[in-house]
Amino acid sequence: MHTENRDEMRERIIEAALKRFTHYGASKTTMNEIADDLHCSKASLYYYFPDKHSLHIAVLEKAGEMYFQELEQSTAAAPTAQDALLDMIPVRQNFARKFCRLELFKILKDKQLLNSDETFRQAREKETTIVTGIISKGVASGELVSDNPEQVAALYIQSMIGLRLSLSTRELTDEISEEEFEMVREWQVQLADIFIKGLKS
Repeated sequence: MHTENRDEMRERIIEAALKRFTHYGASKTTMNEIADDLHCSKASLYYYFPDKHSLHIAVLEKAGEMYFQELEQSTAAAPTAQDALLDMIPVRQNFARKFCRLELFKILKDKQLLNSDETFRQAREKETTIVTGIISKGVASGELVSDNPEQVAALYIQSMIGLRLSLSTRELTDEISEEEFEMVREWQVQLADIFIKGLKS
């Protein structure tokens, strides 16, 4: 019972931080503010999370769970591999719009953190696994041709990440304009089209 209560409190902290980070931005939120929202002491937060960075990572993991759940539902309902790959794009866009104040873009820009942190490695692997499954099903149905769906999927995901990181020449912040979101969406649709046409030849 005690363990269940601890898990429940940890989840409440993550939910409170997610709400505040999404609204105000992660860097502008203090641990004191999260503690006030929960009507608990700051010491209680540090019992579950040693610092704000670890809480930030936990919040990103929570947002990632929501993202992958929606991504899997969207792709599972698609009738073809082409539809599945194209259906992933609005899911990505909606996630980025909703959670850009979590400073995900800044973290994605930080290649050292991106390559070293287990959370982001697992996220890349999970997204690559989803795309590998889509391509493999397309190959099995005769829609696509590929000798190495996993390698193609990894290249596709890295290319999509590259487009997100090349929004502009300035440093990425948590404030992304609608014009920038739309530009990236158009690029991603074009990239998906190129990949799909290549895999159909």
